[in-house]
Amino acid sequence: MNVEYLEPRKWKETVSKVLPRDLTVVTRNLRVPTSVDLDNNFNGRKYTVNSSNNNVVIPRSICVLLTLSALCLALLAAFIVFLLVPKCDQDKSITQSFVGDKPTGPVEEIDLRLPTYLQPFYYKINLVPNFQQQKIEGTVAISLKAIEEKYEVIFNAKELRIDGNSTLLRSITTNETLEILEQEYIPSEKFKIATREPLKEGQEYLLDLNFETDFNSHLLGIYNSRYFDERSKKTKNLVSTQFSPIDARRGFPCFDEPSFKSVFSINIARPTSLSTVSNMPMKGSPQPFEGREGWVWDHYEDTPPIPSYLVAFVISDFRSAHSPRPSTELWANKPFLSQTQYAAKLIPTMINYLESYLNVSFPVKKLDLVAIPEFGFGAMENWGLITFRESMLLFDSNNTSIEDQKNIAHVLAHELAHQWFGNLVTPKWWDDVWLKEGFSTYLSYLAVAKAHPKWTYTQEIFPNELTKALENDAYASSEPITKEIKNNKQIRQIFGFGSYSKGACLVRMMNNFLTEPVFLKGVRYYLDRYRFKNADHKDLFKCFDDAAAENANPFVNFTNVGDIMTNWISKPGFPVLTINTNMQNKTITIKQRRFLLDGDPGNTLWSVPISIVTDQNPNFQDSSPKAWLQGESITLSLNFSHWYIINVNQTGYYMVNYDEKIWHALIKDIMNVPPLTRAQLIGDSMELAKANLLDYDIPLRLIANMAINDKMIMFIPTLVAFNKLSFLSDMLVNTPAFGLFENYHKTIFKDTYEMVDFSNTLDDYLSLRIMKTVLEWSCRSTESRCAIMAHNLYRKWMQGSITIQPNVRHIVYCTAIRQGGKAEWDFAYHEYKRTNSPTEKNVLLDALGCTKHEWLLSRMLTAIAKEEKSYLNIVLNDETFSMRIQDADRIFESISHNKAGSQLAFNFLRRNWNDLKEHLGEGFDILNKLILSLPKHMNTEFQLAELQKFKKDLGDKIGSSGPALDRAIEMVKMKVVWMQKNYKSLEQWLYAHNDNFGY
Repeated sequence: MNVEYLEPRKWKETVSKVLPRDLTVVTRNLRVPTSVDLDNNFNGRKYTVNSSNNNVVIPRSICVLLTLSALCLALLAAFIVFLLVPKCDQDKSITQSFVGDKPTGPVEEIDLRLPTYLQPFYYKINLVPNFQQQKIEGTVAISLKAIEEKYEVIFNAKELRIDGNSTLLRSITTNETLEILEQEYIPSEKFKIATREPLKEGQEYLLDLNFETDFNSHLLGIYNSRYFDERSKKTKNLVSTQFSPIDARRGFPCFDEPSFKSVFSINIARPTSLSTVSNMPMKGSPQPFEGREGWVWDHYEDTPPIPSYLVAFVISDFRSAHSPRPSTELWANKPFLSQTQYAAKLIPTMINYLESYLNVSFPVKKLDLVAIPEFGFGAMENWGLITFRESMLLFDSNNTSIEDQKNIAHVLAHELAHQWFGNLVTPKWWDDVWLKEGFSTYLSYLAVAKAHPKWTYTQEIFPNELTKALENDAYASSEPITKEIKNNKQIRQIFGFGSYSKGACLVRMMNNFLTEPVFLKGVRYYLDRYRFKNADHKDLFKCFDDAAAENANPFVNFTNVGDIMTNWISKPGFPVLTINTNMQNKTITIKQRRFLLDGDPGNTLWSVPISIVTDQNPNFQDSSPKAWLQGESITLSLNFSHWYIINVNQTGYYMVNYDEKIWHALIKDIMNVPPLTRAQLIGDSMELAKANLLDYDIPLRLIANMAINDKMIMFIPTLVAFNKLSFLSDMLVNTPAFGLFENYHKTIFKDTYEMVDFSNTLDDYLSLRIMKTVLEWSCRSTESRCAIMAHNLYRKWMQGSITIQPNVRHIVYCTAIRQGGKAEWDFAYHEYKRTNSPTEKNVLLDALGCTKHEWLLSRMLTAIAKEEKSYLNIVLNDETFSMRIQDADRIFESISHNKAGSQLAFNFLRRNWNDLKEHLGEGFDILNKLILSLPKHMNTEFQLAELQKFKKDLGDKIGSSGPALDRAIEMVKMKVVWMQKNYKSLEQWLYAHNDNFGY
C-alpha cells in the first residue's frame, strides 16, 4: 500500500507503525559511510506489530453482520481489481524497508523519457562491494537544479533496492529539508518521490539515498566476471560495469539518459588485496575504511560533465603495464599482461593521429584499458576507462592470427575515436546514435591505416562496412538510422548495422562531396561548439553549412547539407540508379528508385551525388560529384567510347545498374580498372541479380574474367567475389545444380587455388589475408588438394609433431573436424580446455561446430541453454568448464551455418526458447543473433512455414525478438522467391557453360 498524503505528524505516525522503529529516523550528511552505517542502512529486518492491552467486547450478531459485510466488500473489491488492474505484480510501496522494482503496464505503450524539469549536475557515489552476498551496497547524493516548479522527483532505477527510510531531499539554496510523502517505482524503469512542498524554479536541491543491487548475471550494470587464475589454480572474481546504453540505472539511481550530463565523484571501497580503476585518476592514496579491517577507500577525481552510461569502474587483482603514452595503463590477468604490448604501442600513434586530424586535443586526463574475461560487447568506450573482451585487446604472436590482429587494432581505434565522438560530444538522444558510432567506425579506418601504413586499411571499409550495410539495407523491413525511439527495446536495437556501418558510409559520403578541408572544418566546429554538451544531426549539419559557406564550396548550388542528408538518415534503404545510354548522342539518363530485394520500392527520392569516370578520362582519383540527382531522373552528356562508371570508388551510398552494352564493355575491361572498382562492379551486379534486376550472366562473367586474369590475386575484389558467391553456394547446396556451381568456381579460380596453399611463407598483411580468403574456398571440397593437406596437418598436430600457424588454424581445424569423426572433435575440445589463449579458444569453438556428426553438435547446443547443464560437464565430468554467455552466439552460429547442423539449431531454439531468454538476458541481443543466423540454409516453402509457425506459437513469449524474427522470415521469403525466379535459369546457364567456364 502507499502512504497517503497526510499531515506531517500523522504521516510520521503512520510510517512508524509499519516500519522498523530504528529505521524511521536517519541522520544524513555527506561523509563517507562507515561499516556500521552500511550495515544499518542495508539490513532488511523483520518486524512485528504488538497488540493492544485494552479489552473491547462486541456482540456476536454485530460480529456476524460485520463479517458478512466485510466479505461482500472484499469480493466486490477483488472483482473490480480483476477487471481494472493489469495482471502483473504491483509496485511495492514505501511502507517496506526496501522498495522493489516491479513496474507495471505494457512497456511498448509507455513514454520512457524522463521529465526535464529537473537537471542533475553533480553525483557523489559511494560503493561497497559485498563479495560473499554478490552485491554492491552504496549511497548516492545527486545535486539537482529545478527548471520548473514541481512536487515530484523522477529518475531511473532498475533492479535496485532503495532504502526508503534513507531518502532525504533538501534545498541547497535554503538548506530546508522537503517532506517526502510517497516513494514508489513507476513504469518504464523509473522511481518517483513525491513531496509536500514544491521544488521551486531556479533553486538547487540535494537528493540523498541508500541502495543496494545484486551483481548482474547477464553482464549488465554491475556484474561479476569469473576467470581461472593460473597462479593459484583457482577461479577468481572480478567486478566490472557495462552501463551502455541503459544499464547505469541497474548500478545506481540516476538520470539515465544521454542528455543529462553531470559531474561524477566516485568513491569505491575494496579489500587491500584488490585494486580499483574508474573514469578519473585517483585522488591521493587509498584511505582507511573505518570499522572494517583490511579495507580501504579509493577516492577519484571529479569527472567532467558526462552521461551516466559512460560511468565505469573495475575491481580486480589485475596487474597493469605502461603504454608509451603518458598516463595510460593496460590491465589484464597477470599471465596475459605481456599480451597488452601490441595495443600499448598502437595507442600513441592512433591518439596523436586523431588529435592532428581533428585538430582537437585528446579530451581525457588519463586512460586505462582493461581486458575483461567475460564481456558482452567487443569493447566499451567509458570515459577514461575502456573495457574490452579479452580477445579484442590481447595479442599473442603464438596464437593470434593476422585477422585477429586486425580486429584488435580496429576495435582499439574505434574506442579511442569515441573519446571525441560520443564522450566529448554526446548525442542528445539515442535516435542519433550514428553520430557517435558512425563517426567512430569511419575514423577507425583512418587511425589503423596510420598505425599500419602497409595494410592499405582504408580500402577495407568497402567489404567490411559498405557491402555489409548495403546487403542489410536491401530489405523492406530495414529501418532508418535516425528514427523515433519509443521504448527501451528499441534503444538496444538501434545499435546495429545501421548506426555503425551505414553511419560510417554516410560520413564517408559527406567527406567526399564536401571535400575533406570543409568536412574537417565542420567536424572541428561540431567538437568545439558542443564540447561536454549534447548535439543532434541538425547541429552537425549546421556546422558543415557554416564551414562550406566560409570556403565557398559549391557542393550543391541551391541547397544545404541538411536538405541533402535528410532522406539518407530518416528513410530506410538506399537508391539504385538505372542508366539508359544513348551511344550515338553520348548522353545518359539516370533514374533512381529504392533498391529492394523484394517488395514495393515506394517513392522515396534521395539527393544523390553523381561522380563519373570514363574510358576517355580514367581518373579514378577524382570522386567529387559532377552532378546531383535530386529528382526522379537527370540526363547528362559524357565523353566516352565504350564504358563509363558512376559512383567512383563507391563513395556514394548507392548501387548502379548500367544497360547491357555498358555491362559487357565493363566485363571485357574489368582488369583495366582499379581493384576497388572491380570489387564495386562485382558487388553491385551480384546484388542486382539477386533482386532480379540483372541477369546472372553479367556478374558470373565479371567474376570469371577477373578470376582468370588476376595473376596478382588482389585482396579486396577476391574477398568480395567469394563473399558474393557464398550466397549462390548456400542456395544451390541441396540442388542438382550444386555440382555445376562447384565446377564453376574451381575452374575460374584454378590458378588461384594452385598458387595459394599451406606452404606459403609470406608473412605480410595482405598476403596472409589473401591466403585465408582463398584457402577457405579451396578446402570446401573433401577431395581437393587443400582439404587433404589440411587433414594431414591436423593429424600431425594431434601427434604432437607440428604446431599449426595461427593464420590457417581455423581452416585446418574446421576442415579436419568436418571430414573426421569423434577423435578429431575430442582432440579439439581437449585443446580448448587446455589453452588459456582467448583467441585460440575462439578458433576452437568455431571449429567444433564444423563437424557433420549431429550428436556432437547436439552436445554443443546443450551448453547454450543453461550454464549448469553444460554438455561438457555432463559428458566429461569437467567441473571447471562452463560456457560463457559471451560465447553463446558464436557457438550457435557455427552450428546453424553448418549444413549438417542448420535444422538441429532451429529445433533447439524452438525447444529451449524460454530457457534461452532467461539465461542469455536482454542486454546484447544474443537471442536475436541466434535467430538471424538461422536463414543461411533456409530456402524452401516448408522452412518458411516452419519459421512463421515458430513466431506464431511464441505469442507473448516473443519478447523483444519480434523484429529479428520478422527479418529472418523476410530473408527466407526472399530466398523462396529467388528459387522460384532464378534457380532454373541459373542451372541452365551453369549447364550451358560447364565446358567453357574458362572462356
